[in-house]
Amino acid sequence: MKKILLVAAAILAIVTTAACSKSTNEGRSTGQNVLPPVTKSVVFGKDTIPAPSITVGAPSSEFGGAFTTSSSIPDDRMIVRTGNMSIVVDNISAALANIAQMAEGYKGYVVSSNSWKDGERVYGSISIRIPTASYDIASKTISQMAVEVTSQSTSSQDVTEEYIDLTARLSNLKATEAQLLLIMAKADKVTDILAVQAQLTNIQAQIEQIKGRMLYLEKTSATSLINVSLSQAKLEAKFTASSVNAKTGNEIRFFPDVAGGFTPYSYEWDFGDGKTSTESNPAHVYAKPGSYTISLKVTDDRGNTVTETRKDYIKITQGGWSIGGVASGAWSALLWLGRGLVTIVIALAVFSPVIIVIGGVIWWLRRRRARAS
Repeated sequence: MKKILLVAAAILAIVTTAACSKSTNEGRSTGQNVLPPVTKSVVFGKDTIPAPSITVGAPSSEFGGAFTTSSSIPDDRMIVRTGNMSIVVDNISAALANIAQMAEGYKGYVVSSNSWKDGERVYGSISIRIPTASYDIASKTISQMAVEVTSQSTSSQDVTEEYIDLTARLSNLKATEAQLLLIMAKADKVTDILAVQAQLTNIQAQIEQIKGRMLYLEKTSATSLINVSLSQAKLEAKFTASSVNAKTGNEIRFFPDVAGGFTPYSYEWDFGDGKTSTESNPAHVYAKPGSYTISLKVTDDRGNTVTETRKDYIKITQGGWSIGGVASGAWSALLWLGRGLVTIVIALAVFSPVIIVIGGVIWWLRRRRARAS
């Protein structure tokens, strides 16, 4: 049986050497996404034709007979197309739904989809696969959904040669598998059977790996991948307050909630009592009881504006002694006193010459009377 083992080893060495010399894609990664089932036909460009056929010839001798293979070269190329787009839309959720619906309409499907908020801007992304023949019209449709297309690119990878190479390697491995099965059938020792079985297991693992790669190439060339990144253009603004029911003298802080548009934003607050603010998170104190309508106007970096108004949003009642009321009253008193002092100083500055003249005349008259007496 040593002859059997030597023949098996020789066959394995020959096939391994042939596979290594024919392979031009050893560096390619085989880790790929799981894709849904497709038909056994392959789409090359716009036409649908069968995958390359494989014919394995019978061995010419008992163990070392030569084997023959034949592979039909496809009439067109196997092209894997990938598109990347960045667009600005009015509404992220609506755009994601429309793109998903469009993919289904073209007999495609959604690979992934998500949306999120970063700071005050809303973003989204979606990846779809559609039949290669529908790639151009699908890209155009997505562009028509956008307010603005900020970037767009397409990449193509020709995998025809890799597919043909894999077909040849698969043919050789299947022929080797047949030879090893024949050798195993003639082996009569357990050690010989185990040795051949180990080589057979290795060959079968390579066969499955190549089949998986070929299936992936068939599916990815039959469909095109489009990755779309979205950002929201429509400016939306809302606001809240730390308290909507308060007393005079109490501080109320306001908080904006802005989405979309283009940062940075500018703010214009109207507190309904004649007071305004341009801060993003202003604080305000009401001096009189009543109901106040609050308005917020937001302008983005491109001049887009939106205004949010809440009628009778803040309700103020008369307050008693409070830290806020005391502080507000003290501040008002200081302002009144300051204004009074400034008025006195100004009056003195204006009328000081007259006062000096009158004072001088009075002094002179008194001195004259004193001398006369």
